Amino acid sequence: MRKLRSRLTPPEWARWPIFIGACLLSGLVFTLLVWLIDTQSLRQMFFAVSQLRFWLTTLFLFLIVTTLAFVTHSLFVGCLIPGVASVALALVNYYKMLITSVPLSIGDFSLIGQVGDIAQLNAESIQFSGVTLGALVLLVLWLLLALFFSKPLRTHWGWSCLLGLAAALLFGGGFWQNANTFAYIPLEADTDLSISQLAANRACGPVLGLWRSLYQQTTRVVEAYSPEHLEDAVAQEEPVEEPAAPEVELDPPNIIFILSESFSDPTTLPGVNYDTDPVAEFHALQEEGVSGAFYTRTLGYGTCNIELEIFTGINTSLLSGEDLYSMEPEVFSRLPSVVSILRDSGYVTTSLHTYNDDIYHRTGFFTELGFEKMYFSGDFDLFYQPAMEAEDYWAYMETRIQGRYYSDDLLVDGLIALYEQQTAETDSPLFLYGISMENHTAYTGGKYPAEQITVDPQSALTGDAADALLAFSQGVSNASKALGKLVDYFRTVEEPTVIVFYGDHRAGLGLPDGGTVYSELGMVSADKFQWTVEELAVLYSTDYLIWSNDPAYLPAEAGSTMDTSSNYLGVTLLELAQVETPLYWQLLSQLSEVRLCDTSYYHLGRDGTLSEALPNTDPDRRWLDLLAGLLDDTIYGQPADVSEIS
Repeated sequence: MRKLRSRLTPPEWARWPIFIGACLLSGLVFTLLVWLIDTQSLRQMFFAVSQLRFWLTTLFLFLIVTTLAFVTHSLFVGCLIPGVASVALALVNYYKMLITSVPLSIGDFSLIGQVGDIAQLNAESIQFSGVTLGALVLLVLWLLLALFFSKPLRTHWGWSCLLGLAAALLFGGGFWQNANTFAYIPLEADTDLSISQLAANRACGPVLGLWRSLYQQTTRVVEAYSPEHLEDAVAQEEPVEEPAAPEVELDPPNIIFILSESFSDPTTLPGVNYDTDPVAEFHALQEEGVSGAFYTRTLGYGTCNIELEIFTGINTSLLSGEDLYSMEPEVFSRLPSVVSILRDSGYVTTSLHTYNDDIYHRTGFFTELGFEKMYFSGDFDLFYQPAMEAEDYWAYMETRIQGRYYSDDLLVDGLIALYEQQTAETDSPLFLYGISMENHTAYTGGKYPAEQITVDPQSALTGDAADALLAFSQGVSNASKALGKLVDYFRTVEEPTVIVFYGDHRAGLGLPDGGTVYSELGMVSADKFQWTVEELAVLYSTDYLIWSNDPAYLPAEAGSTMDTSSNYLGVTLLELAQVETPLYWQLLSQLSEVRLCDTSYYHLGRDGTLSEALPNTDPDRRWLDLLAGLLDDTIYGQPADVSEIS
């Protein structure tokens, strides 16, 4: 080996161009591997070579490789870090897209400490294809080549460090100081625009798409503000109409607020028929309550984002689109949240989640939002009698698992137990927030040992797609039954109680071939980058329901349809409680009269107008611009440029 290396060692004068050429070739190889993993297609990988985003990514990786290789005096070290990092990011992005139909975002890096738990949750959906395995083998072979040639290409230390510094300066000037002019404007992804990560990746590719988001977030100036600052800002900017006084003064009701994991009505899927109604209870309760579409900002994942958006009124599409769970919990104390308003109005505020607190660390967020008591899957013995009496707590909890997670039936039992415990301790109205887990991915055959739901073969789904649909259908059916059980309990309760039930997002239902159950049913293209704004609005919506044991508390006549979204469901919660609201929430209430949902993917007006860009009509645009500026000032300490948000 030493003799071979000695023979291959070029003279000193030739090492510099060979070394730089090896770095350039490494950047090209890593870019090819990223595209191969991302597209799972050799044809699409080679097609990408004709695109500007491909060569800008190559230049990006080349400069990183060159900087590290010269500074460390080792071609291997220079290749190791960017090579492994770029391929790892491509893999994570691919599997996240596969499972959730949403790309990897900067906010996801805040969950890096929970990667083991996340991988365990989605283990059955992570299968390495031949293309992926081939890409990993090529990466290893290239790194071995770099290791072999590191010594023969080693250059003089002084000149090596100088050239490393030069490469670093070129990188900083091109991809940081002047990133917008050099890369993102030519790629039609101006960093002054607020676009989704999906749109950024479509324009720039996965590597530069993530770098763009990092650039946007780290160049912001953050200052600390308070809810009082926000109120003053609203008062100065726009006169807000006083909300109309209720026609009849009612006692504040108990509010049971339920986030049902991935719940959506499966009977609305085209071409799918069931032997019996899988969500019969939900359909029956629609006749007794108010229901409709619940528009959201994501598909297949991001539960914590949705609940934080509901409770705070923060519309992330009006900011830079980052995930709310990536922010410091303290940020949420700067706004008057739904929970803190209810707490300050005399409500006892409690949350219950049938999972642990390891992934999103909700305790920090929920404390800032105003929850006084928080319970997770390890806390049922604090309030639920069967768990208290169990000789072995976890052995008992094991019996309450359905679909690999603690069941929706257990969540309902826990909410009832908390209601009984807390009403025995206080006369104050209760705000109970329940978060379910049973219908979480993965949707695979055998998720339920004995499915009770059957799908008519006319649905034309087979294999993995049929298994995924069946598992999802059983999960939402169990959620519907649990909701029926909860409602039956509160029918007998004298205290006025309102139950608000919603699906946080549709199930991702990704398939190993890169498509989804939705593409198999003909709802969308298998290529997620080709989804139209109309298709996005359908896939980014679920169902919700408001029911009360006293119809006087319903926001409209029983049986009515009233669509809402994660942007404005918080407004509805405050209206149901009949509490005095700050100017900020009064502004959101006014906005909800003309807007239905605005996300980084689509914009939907209350009149049904759907578009890719923000509306230009008044008052829609004027109020959205005002809200964007207020949120940006409160969260980041600087006004937003909303002139071209899309």
